[in-house]
Amino acid sequence: MKHLKLFIGYLIILVTLVERSLVSAFPPQSIPQESSTKSHSTINFYGIYLSAHQFLLRHNIVNGTGKPVSQVLDEFFGTDRDSQTNFYLNILKITDHQNIVQKELAGFAHYHVNGEQILTAHNYVRSLRKSLIDLAESGADIDILRERVGQCLYTLQQFYSNTNWVDLHGDTIIKEFGISATLPVSISNLSDEPCSDCPTDSTSLQSGLCKNNTRTTKLTSGYKSKQDVSKPPSNNQGIGKCSHGSQDDTSRLKSATGGIYKGRSSSAHAPHFYLHNEAFEAAKLATVYFLSDENDGLFSHLGIYLTKEVFQIKSKKENKEVKDYSITFVIDVTGSMSDNIAGVIQGAATFVDQIRQSERIPEKYVLVTFSDPVDLEKSRVTNDADEMISWINGLTVSGGDDCPEYSLSGLITGATLSNFNSTIYIYTDAPAKDESRETEVIEILQRKTITPKFRLRNECGGRRKREIGRYKRQSSVYDSIAQATGGDVERFSSSADLADKVQEDLMSELSFIQSNSSQAISQNNLPTSISIIKWKSTHADQLTNIEVDNSVDSLRIEINGTSNSSEIHLRHPNGSLVDSGSRDVTLQYSDNLTIFLIESPSKGLWTLENIVSNPLIINITANSSFDISSSLRDISSEGFFYPLNDNPVSGKEYVIVVLLENLPTNSSISSIVLVDEKGNAVTTTVANLLSVTPNLQYFAKTKIFKQIAGVQIHGQDSTSQQFIRTCKHTINPVDVTLKMKLFIGDLSLSNIEQLEYNITNHGGNNRSLTLDVSDDKGYIVDNRSIHFHISPGESENKLVFIRGTQPSTIVSVTASLKDEETHIVLQKLTQKLTVSSAMRPTCNLTSLGDTCQNQRGNGSNCFDIPWQGSAQVNFSGIRIASLDVSSSSVNLTHGSLWSFYGPLDVTLQGDCCTRSIVLTATDNDGFIAQCRFQLFPEDSSNNIITDSSEPTDKKETVLNLTILGAAIGGALAGIVILTTGVLLKIRHSSLKSSKVKDDTDTQIDISRVEKWDQNKTDHFQAFMLREPIVCSAPAESFFGRVH
Repeated sequence: MKHLKLFIGYLIILVTLVERSLVSAFPPQSIPQESSTKSHSTINFYGIYLSAHQFLLRHNIVNGTGKPVSQVLDEFFGTDRDSQTNFYLNILKITDHQNIVQKELAGFAHYHVNGEQILTAHNYVRSLRKSLIDLAESGADIDILRERVGQCLYTLQQFYSNTNWVDLHGDTIIKEFGISATLPVSISNLSDEPCSDCPTDSTSLQSGLCKNNTRTTKLTSGYKSKQDVSKPPSNNQGIGKCSHGSQDDTSRLKSATGGIYKGRSSSAHAPHFYLHNEAFEAAKLATVYFLSDENDGLFSHLGIYLTKEVFQIKSKKENKEVKDYSITFVIDVTGSMSDNIAGVIQGAATFVDQIRQSERIPEKYVLVTFSDPVDLEKSRVTNDADEMISWINGLTVSGGDDCPEYSLSGLITGATLSNFNSTIYIYTDAPAKDESRETEVIEILQRKTITPKFRLRNECGGRRKREIGRYKRQSSVYDSIAQATGGDVERFSSSADLADKVQEDLMSELSFIQSNSSQAISQNNLPTSISIIKWKSTHADQLTNIEVDNSVDSLRIEINGTSNSSEIHLRHPNGSLVDSGSRDVTLQYSDNLTIFLIESPSKGLWTLENIVSNPLIINITANSSFDISSSLRDISSEGFFYPLNDNPVSGKEYVIVVLLENLPTNSSISSIVLVDEKGNAVTTTVANLLSVTPNLQYFAKTKIFKQIAGVQIHGQDSTSQQFIRTCKHTINPVDVTLKMKLFIGDLSLSNIEQLEYNITNHGGNNRSLTLDVSDDKGYIVDNRSIHFHISPGESENKLVFIRGTQPSTIVSVTASLKDEETHIVLQKLTQKLTVSSAMRPTCNLTSLGDTCQNQRGNGSNCFDIPWQGSAQVNFSGIRIASLDVSSSSVNLTHGSLWSFYGPLDVTLQGDCCTRSIVLTATDNDGFIAQCRFQLFPEDSSNNIITDSSEPTDKKETVLNLTILGAAIGGALAGIVILTTGVLLKIRHSSLKSSKVKDDTDTQIDISRVEKWDQNKTDHFQAFMLREPIVCSAPAESFFGRVH
């Protein structure tokens, strides 16, 4: 076999010989036949890897001076292979979120930056980014943040594949895309015709005849057939709007012919294939900038803790709490504190000086000073201890003519600026003038798990007791806050006592740091992974083989069902009985359980014999660095595969993907085996190589007819010793599927939204089912439980209605599909959704206008047939920044955009020369709402003349392609007819994709494949960077080429 070695998990994919569908952007994974084509997986791997490198240097987590990029991450992970594997798997998770956009939203131009939807795509990414940052500030779920990152990066990377940016500017980047309110570039108008005709056959493309088909210095992007924004007809011979130009894009046959797509390196698939490498470099650099730029990057908004969690930049050798917290002082600087401020200054400065010398320094220091009036409050944040000490030493007191002060306002500011799981020290001698904000204080402290420590002197230094009046007790509000948030309150009668307490707090904080540092040190002693060899149920005289390979350091054999250890015989590979008195063997027995613990077992085939009639249950585990994990995936008709979120259909073909961690050098893999709960093999399939680096993966196609309890990998090590590894993986095949329609972005605050579920009966019997849908916030308003009957082969859609009433909240929605006769739950799905922080715009189609459809087939010129439709845009509390339409032939009529509240009625008027029209409303934050008007079904054979200038040979080409497509695609189900004028509200979900080929390969030997950690430095220098990058200083970056 030929050994395939690639750079990314999922990058080497075995594919079918005939491509049934073409990728219209950077492909989701690499294509073996096009080794020079870079995919989203490739871009993500290098973009996130480089961003992680910048993160480690910027926060002084690793000293990168004079070291290659790969060495910096090597030093961070050290011997912690589990965390390193999680880091790479996390990149694959982010790629999975991109793949779902690429597959499920292929028909909507702005996600792919097609159809001149550049500004819409920019605002879409900008709104996602803002939503992501808002969610991070409110302590959002890590999975949701990771999903939003993938969605942002997909469209960001597509910008360089599908626009003419690279044609104009090479591999530089536009930093503002998806970040700034505006783009500092000129963008083609809808009336411009930025491309000229060029050949569409691969021979002409290979000869470079399509290299100069752009005729503009403005930014534009190509139109693609079967997307919601259709290509307008040309007004002039030989020029027109640019097409995307991939083989499945029939718009490339209309003027301007050809296209500008550069997502692949093959001239047969991408007209601008010669710019592919530059597009890849730009997309990679843009990914790094979007994530790790010091000012604009997501990392700076997420902070250290969330960046580590979302991107799994974590290592057991580093206590994850180190640098994730903040130290905050909230200090009263009114005149009454004059007797106390010196002690506070001295104590706080010493506090910071000692903390920075400890093993657990904070990410940042926060200083808030409050006074009277409230607008004298000041706040400062730094990660420089010297700067913090300078601020503290510079504190002075003044003002404050009455005793109560705005202490709670200062505390809220301090909490807002503090990290989660931190401590705030409050120093004051006055009661709270703003005690009405008590509830607000408690809410933010509880939400961020911040502990307040109130250090109080006697009321206003004892000089203004006449003024306190109703404040009979200085600290009643402080006591209430401390009790509700786990804080404490201490009062002092003298300034000296207060100063002493500052020192005591320092000692307490240092003690906590020391205890956590000790814990971190213990975590550095990384244990060997516990790997499952196998499990087995046996009967009398039955032998169980135990395969012990070179990576096994110790063996644990548990036998359930024995009355004593003499009922079993355990034998060495040489056939001798195991002596329980041996120095390397420990025998334990209790309650019908016998356990053998064997240190440094001999390599080879051990045997365990049941010599009594009782059935025994055997579990065999090992201390070994070599382990596996598995996933079950669905295969699409296009040859890509996606992870399942539900139970598989009995008898349908799926793909098992197995990830191998730390496979010993010069080992080979032969088969993937599915086993039942007794350890018996259910199916055995040849293992096919999927990827080598950074994660070694194999896959096998299989059909599942019965319940599966685990997945095994079988192979041989360098000494030809057989090995087996098993992972628990429960698979329950059923005959009914449950799918949730894609849902992207947020639930609109206070608006009713619909969740759509599809149920299909794949079995041969009628079924009576119940769909139960619940959530953890009480947001579902209707159809919580739906009873229905479904016939064999039928599908039904069920709607559930939900309304998010609290801004910036996360709701977990669970749908269960139950058989009413057996009461067995057949399928269960859980989806986390977020509620928007404000009422974002929505667009509702109010009038379709069916003139074009009614005139279909009459042979009229499309320019002579008028069309009119209408829509209503609803919004509240924020202005609509723009209303845009996808066709220059459409005129908009609407009311003023200056109002903060809708609705806004919009009328559209145009002709029938465009199949579909998209109306986009964008608010001031970049959030968009769209209405789609489908003037003709996508498959319509209407006889309205839409482009009289189209050459005859092009029409023949279209006909020939249609005939060819019908011949090749005879097995396809058919074309989905789009109902005229349907308004589509787009939502995302999460699937994963890879490409596969038929299992015709025999055993794959990877004996000559090097271990990844032995060659990765050379690999990175050779491919990730066009020349070796060596860090001359921590500030060295990879952003030299920006626009």
